[in-house]
Amino acid sequence: MLAQTQPKQVIHPGETISIASPGLTTGDKIKVVLKPVAEPPAKKPACPDEVTLVPAQVGVQGSGQATISLGIPPNACLGAYMVTGTKQNDQTKENGGLEITSPEFVSVVQPPPEVTTISPKALFLDDGQGSGQNTSYLINFLGPNSLKADATYSLRFADYALAPCAPPDDAAGPPQNGQSCFEQNKKGSQDGQISFLLKGPSFLQNFAGKQAVSVLLNGAESARQDLIVVNASKSTPRTYALVITAALVGLIYILLSAGARALPVKSRTGSYLLTALFMDEQTQTYSLSKCQFYAWTIAAILGYIFFAVARSIIQGVAVFPDIPGGLPAILLYSAGTSVLATGITGSKGSKGAGEVHPTLADFITTGGVVAPERLQFVVWTAVGVFTFLTIVFKSDPLTVSDLPKIPDGFLQLMGISSAGYLAGKLARKAGPVIKVISVTNVNPIDYDPPGAAPVPTALTLNLQGQNLDPKATIKVGSTVLRGDLFTITPPTGQAADPQSGFCTELNVILRDAATFVVGKHTLSLVNSDGQAADVDYPIGPMTIESVITPPQQGDTVVTGKSFVDGTQYRWYTAAGIPAGALQAAAFVSDTRLTVGRPADATHKLTLVSPKGLRVQQS
Repeated sequence: MLAQTQPKQVIHPGETISIASPGLTTGDKIKVVLKPVAEPPAKKPACPDEVTLVPAQVGVQGSGQATISLGIPPNACLGAYMVTGTKQNDQTKENGGLEITSPEFVSVVQPPPEVTTISPKALFLDDGQGSGQNTSYLINFLGPNSLKADATYSLRFADYALAPCAPPDDAAGPPQNGQSCFEQNKKGSQDGQISFLLKGPSFLQNFAGKQAVSVLLNGAESARQDLIVVNASKSTPRTYALVITAALVGLIYILLSAGARALPVKSRTGSYLLTALFMDEQTQTYSLSKCQFYAWTIAAILGYIFFAVARSIIQGVAVFPDIPGGLPAILLYSAGTSVLATGITGSKGSKGAGEVHPTLADFITTGGVVAPERLQFVVWTAVGVFTFLTIVFKSDPLTVSDLPKIPDGFLQLMGISSAGYLAGKLARKAGPVIKVISVTNVNPIDYDPPGAAPVPTALTLNLQGQNLDPKATIKVGSTVLRGDLFTITPPTGQAADPQSGFCTELNVILRDAATFVVGKHTLSLVNSDGQAADVDYPIGPMTIESVITPPQQGDTVVTGKSFVDGTQYRWYTAAGIPAGALQAAAFVSDTRLTVGRPADATHKLTLVSPKGLRVQQS
């Protein structure tokens, strides 16, 4: 052991030390010897009894004082050495003792392993190999080739020395007793790269957070490297964002479903949520301004939850994240656009109602006509939301420090797009909306009497709503009627609005309408500017579900829907020829009638309502 009062110098193999000795001059030849003062180095077969140092030079410092620079051999054994030396006289060839004033002793210690970085810099739950007790995580320490793969290293987490795993033949097996431990991965190591396996079923939980890790070789510790240990998977922020947002949407759906108010119409897609959130009740179409507001709201929620989870769970930073620059402005534009659009609709009138049932096409059309300003509004909204969410979900949850800032240029673009959308609503005429349709008259009711030529049939419909153009054109189903096949007139005593030229009620007479009184049809009123409104008629039509004639005798029983008292019937042959005159059916209920038996089993039944509308047996 070295006395604490004795001067000593700590040095690494291969480094140079300076030894002070009086009475030396340049040109003197000397011999310096390091002699072990403890047994462990001398007992090693590769360690000599003494180490002879060859001085690089002798430098004179002051009066009679010299400094000798000597190199410690790179293969010098570790341990404590006493410094001795001799001075050789060239003329007498005699050796004399060399007085060494400092240091009298040196301690050769292991140099710290030279580690420059680690890979990976973070460990996630989905980085684990194996499962349960045998779960392991790989980490590599990288440096120059002096980082030898054949050396035996230990591992340290900050001030905690991680225990080595038990040998494979140990009864407890690695890791012992389920504790966290390390195993040097010799197969994955090479000079310049030392690989370790971190084991233990609770390793991530025990070391979660930012850790300073280092390797040790014979007690010498490398430079510490930052490692983030995350007890979650890389996709956790995205999963949380999607699940929580979906849960919020589900909650909204439940709240809407619990409401007492029934929605006036269902969408063709059958989605109650779409209808409840996007429906414009005036036109029974989907509202584009509402759609844009909801789109940016959902994007903001997804992004904020992703960022909050990444900061708290992945990075371990328990803070309330701030909203990124630009996002409040986007939401303000969206909300403002929705409010202004509602105000314009209230003062100027709504867009055309278009098809009977709302469809996704409503977002880019008005009254069934594609509106360019609506199309570009949809496109830029979709581009903005998609870009924002792509950047968010592509962000590294380990390093993300803020949500993506929406550029000022894009904010200006969205403002221009919103202005164009609103300007289009102002510039375009209001479109037709049909709220009520009723069948006024079918003349004559018996338009195909047996044995006589069919009589031209006129069907009169009454339409009530908004922005109805008396100069409109009519379409029934897919058939566009010629101008001589229909007439549009306001009811007696009513006239078109002098400013807009529109009416709130119209009578529409369809001529040669034999096919339009049978079954259910869709009537389209197309205003002069091309905007249209569709409506189905009749409302609640009669339907035939079954026609049962007893085998021997008795009346035929008809079941169906919307039967009324005063209904008539007629049998037709298989060729469609009337088999008799119209006769009164016996009304039983709104789902049941009885009629006379047919003359032939192949005959088909036709029912005629009191107003002249017909339904045929299929």
